[in-house]
Amino acid sequence: MSKPRRLKRKVNGILLFDKPIGYSSNQALQFSRFRYQSEKAGHTGSLDPLATGLLPICFGHATKVSGFLLDSDKRYIATAKIGEKTNTGDGEGQVVARSDASTLTRDALVAALPAFTGPIKQIPPMHSAIRLDGQRLYELARQGLEIEREARDVMIYSLELLDFSEGQVVLDVRCSKGTYIRTLLEDIAAAVGQVTHLVGLRRYEVAPFLSPKMVTVEEVEEASIQGYTALEALLTPLAQAFSHWPNVRVDAGRAFYLRSGQPVRVADAPNQGQLAVLNEAGEMLCIAEIDADGLVAPKRWLSDEAETA
Repeated sequence: MSKPRRLKRKVNGILLFDKPIGYSSNQALQFSRFRYQSEKAGHTGSLDPLATGLLPICFGHATKVSGFLLDSDKRYIATAKIGEKTNTGDGEGQVVARSDASTLTRDALVAALPAFTGPIKQIPPMHSAIRLDGQRLYELARQGLEIEREARDVMIYSLELLDFSEGQVVLDVRCSKGTYIRTLLEDIAAAVGQVTHLVGLRRYEVAPFLSPKMVTVEEVEEASIQGYTALEALLTPLAQAFSHWPNVRVDAGRAFYLRSGQPVRVADAPNQGQLAVLNEAGEMLCIAEIDADGLVAPKRWLSDEAETA
């Protein structure tokens, strides 16, 4: 006789998960979803198995807005080994080129960084998840194929050299979505006559979550032993994902009309644009925008709040 399936729960919120090394992003998602037994779950942008750090995992209504986090800016601490280039751009690949790391000075490296700050173009690496004619680039790379790729525009907000010693470089990188840190490091190295590959990468920020308290595997495991109340205490409320947006709070009556799809007038609403609508307790209700009549018009409902006024 087969075992009964465990019931799935309605869970809403964001787990600011500290992905450990060795976990794929999907493994991190499935681990979290299983512990929470959530009906709906999704992550907001992949981290390679060799990378660690912030991987926001969205549950319930938060999955409807995960795209906002996918498109947001990121911050990484990256460690590179100077003097060896690999075919994958990281420590898992085979060495394909070498350079004399002893000739590189700290001053030369610092002088090269401004050229890679601001808007730059990157050619995505072959070992990436970009699709070309239905195939991932990394699948083609494993077949020994090298395909021409178009350069992409990315933004590097800041580059700070944290350490330069024993043939290793540690950089603090603040960047836009779609930035390939491996490629950035290789391009910087090439500018100073060197080759390099990534040996460590940790993500610290996914806007608007700036240097947040991350939740570890061990903390999730411990909370799962204590029960669902302890697990849900680890979640970040959905409203915090929109803390940088204009917002208004509405009473139960206005919430009822918004839930029904009807625009409402709110005294302190902005004049235009998108905004977050919260209830009187500060909990997320919906994403809205100001319509032509100056009313708050609901666009996406994000709450289980009752439909009765």
